[in-house]
Amino acid sequence: MPEATHPETRRNGEAPLEEIVDDAIARSEDGKVTLGALLRAWGDRSYGPLFIILGFIAGTPLAVVPGAAAVVGVIIAVLGLQMVIGLKHPWLPQAALRQSVTEENLRKMREKTEPTLRFLDRLITERWVWATGDAMRRCAAIFVMILGVVMVPFDVAPFIVAAPSWTVVLFGVAITARDGLVMVVALAACLGVAWLGFSAF
Repeated sequence: MPEATHPETRRNGEAPLEEIVDDAIARSEDGKVTLGALLRAWGDRSYGPLFIILGFIAGTPLAVVPGAAAVVGVIIAVLGLQMVIGLKHPWLPQAALRQSVTEENLRKMREKTEPTLRFLDRLITERWVWATGDAMRRCAAIFVMILGVVMVPFDVAPFIVAAPSWTVVLFGVAITARDGLVMVVALAACLGVAWLGFSAF
């Protein structure tokens, strides 16, 4: 397993998803990493990793508890709204910012997911910059906010809620990696979610 490095020592943009995990490990203090420390480390890309994490939670068996995906959807909608109104960094309650995970667990997760992260990082890169500018990011935030709201009624069917959840993940990847192609794919995926919603309800 590669040794975690400070994000400034890595080659910027070459492995955005791996960097999310490596940044987390590098911010460890007394064997723990707080959410607040991660948001400071991620800077103006903070929304991206949060969308990836929350979308993943809602779109996988981690959200099998009834209502879990709906709760995550509300959080996503609130974060999307913050991005729409122009907050450079997401605002979260202090209680949430103090939440932490151990460095040991992060390293174990890094080791288990490394092949997947490395494969995905080969597919994404910083490209189509016109599709990741401020205007498009604001547009993406609006769609993320809507997707978060949509996840509430979609929560009645776990397989259906996966569609908006993974679309949020795509937006998160696009924001994190500044990958305009993924941004366009995410926007196209919104059409699929809309069709699914009309068909199901």
